[in-house]
Amino acid sequence: MSKKTRHEFGRFLREQRVAADISLRSAATKLGVSAVYLGEVERGVRPPLKEKHWDKLLKVIPTISRNTLERLAADARPVQLDLRGASPHYQDLALSLSRRIESRNISKDDMDKLMAILGDADE
Repeated sequence: MSKKTRHEFGRFLREQRVAADISLRSAATKLGVSAVYLGEVERGVRPPLKEKHWDKLLKVIPTISRNTLERLAADARPVQLDLRGASPHYQDLALSLSRRIESRNISKDDMDKLMAILGDADE
C-alpha cells in the first residue's frame, strides 16, 4: 500500500472533520479510537480507518458517505484474489482481467458490458 493512497483517505477524513468543526480528540473519542491513532490515519502514517468504525464515523461526520469511504479505502489497498483450486478457465479470466485493469486498457463500453454481465456481487 503506498503512502500516497493512504494519505488521500486520511486527508479526506481530516478535511471533512475540520469542515464539520470537530476536534481530533472529540472525533477519536466518539469513534472509540485514540487521538494518536486517528491522527496517524489522517496523516497517512497508518492505513485507512478500519471499516468497523465507519458507521460511527458517518454519524460523527455526516458529510461523509459510505461510498466515498469505500472508494478511498479501496484505492489504498491492493486487491487480493486467491485462485488456488480455481479451474484454469477462472484463473485465465482473473489474470487476463487483472492485467487489463492494471494497464488501464479497457474501453468504457467494454467496462459497461462487463459490468452488465457480472452484475452486482451483493445481489
